[in-house]
Amino acid sequence: MRKTFKLIYNLFILIMLIIGIIKLVQKEYYLAFIWIIFTPIIMILPRNLYKINWINHKYNKKLLDLFEIFILILLFTGAGLPLGLKYLPFDIDSYFHFLNGVSLTILFGIVYYIIKNRITGREINKREIVLFAFISYIIFGVILWEKFQYYNDQIFGTKMFFDYFQDVNYDSMLDQIFGSLGNIFGSILIYFNFDNWLNKWRA
Repeated sequence: MRKTFKLIYNLFILIMLIIGIIKLVQKEYYLAFIWIIFTPIIMILPRNLYKINWINHKYNKKLLDLFEIFILILLFTGAGLPLGLKYLPFDIDSYFHFLNGVSLTILFGIVYYIIKNRITGREINKREIVLFAFISYIIFGVILWEKFQYYNDQIFGTKMFFDYFQDVNYDSMLDQIFGSLGNIFGSILIYFNFDNWLNKWRA
């Protein structure tokens, strides 16, 4: 099962490179950079970080698999819209923001735990993990992301702050609402499940 997942994951890296090459041929250089360089780097980052001794000695590969699963989810929600899902006649973007809210909130919490546990050498209170994850996503995933989309369009001519079927400001409001709901749900999952997750990740 794990080998199958790795094969699918590597296939997605190849697909991203192919999309990037297409964008490069079409002279869409910003998107070419995203697909050829930025996205593959993000996709191979977890497995390279896992090679660090203090990480692979303390955590098993279930944690690595979880990071790569979340990256695939974020890749699907991020690439799905520009690759055609934005033309679907319902607001799939808002549901993607909810899914991103859940995924990134959990990732923020895990990364915070790993780093602070390494620095302090002590266990971290669940409430502290939840608070960090919740605030981090509100700042980066809700407030700053919408502004990033808007200014990215202005600078690079993309269509991130845009919707085919509804007013863009209304769409932005829905994105923030659904992202916040995902953030809350992700925070609840951390609070009630983090100890069990940690036991499964320990080497």
